[in-house]
Amino acid sequence: MFSGKSFKQSIGWIIAILGVLCYFIGYYFKSIYDSSIWPDFIIKAADVMIIGVVVGYLTGIAQWAGIFKKEIQDIIYGKEFLQKRNDIETIWYNVTKQMFKSKFADIHKNMLTALKSVLPSEDDISYYEDYDADSRIEWVDKDKGVIKCIDNYSMYIVVESEKQFDYVINKWTIENSENPDDDILESLEVVVDSKKQNDLITMTTRNGSEICTETKVSLSGKKRYFLQYSRVQQYNINDDYYIGFKAKYITNNLKVSLELPHDIEAIFIERGTVKGFQNVNNTKSHIKKIYKGVIFPKQGYIFALNVKK
Repeated sequence: MFSGKSFKQSIGWIIAILGVLCYFIGYYFKSIYDSSIWPDFIIKAADVMIIGVVVGYLTGIAQWAGIFKKEIQDIIYGKEFLQKRNDIETIWYNVTKQMFKSKFADIHKNMLTALKSVLPSEDDISYYEDYDADSRIEWVDKDKGVIKCIDNYSMYIVVESEKQFDYVINKWTIENSENPDDDILESLEVVVDSKKQNDLITMTTRNGSEICTETKVSLSGKKRYFLQYSRVQQYNINDDYYIGFKAKYITNNLKVSLELPHDIEAIFIERGTVKGFQNVNNTKSHIKKIYKGVIFPKQGYIFALNVKK
């Protein structure tokens, strides 16, 4: 049985042979019967057959060249080939320059350098997914300005490898010197993939009026973790009057919620995000926002708090 390609090739050879035979017959009879129209007819038929074969052959070459070109492109731009290139930054530079159509020719390199600085390194966390920040403020002592802030956070942490690393939870609080240190109290509970973490390492440092609490959570064995943590913190609202989120890593999708007593108001401020947050059933005492898309490191939001008189 002939395949479709073999059959076409066979037909092509037969037509070519018939064309040559027609040339031979036509010119032979033309030399004998010069006044007859039949030799010219046979020669024209030979022209049609030979030209048809040649055109078909050239068309086949053009198709083959297109397929070959595509295969070459697949090799050049394929993932495995690019992984072996040591000039990948140069390729990225040239490709993006074409994407931007040289609009930023004078600053193009500086733009890409700035963008590269916010991308994760090979050994770092890749990104957060579906970050959810839920906070509630309650009065402890209104006369002194002492409040309690109950925070509940959840997010997926995506990493490049399954090797062990320490995830760090930071919290900064402002305390002026006239207020005693024991006004600041904090408790923290961490759960990873539904398992409570007991071996937490926490350190507290102070720089002037700024107090930083750092807790390390050891993770290993996966490339995706679901982390939840709850934190209760008591401090003076007159010293520390804002609640904020500044992304440490690239964050894809963010929800934020803040519940307030009736006599505390909050102003929501976007922190350098590419697009705006969306409102979700907001009231004066319960603010809900959602951000769909990518937030880059050092972007986020701020709630500026104010006690109503």
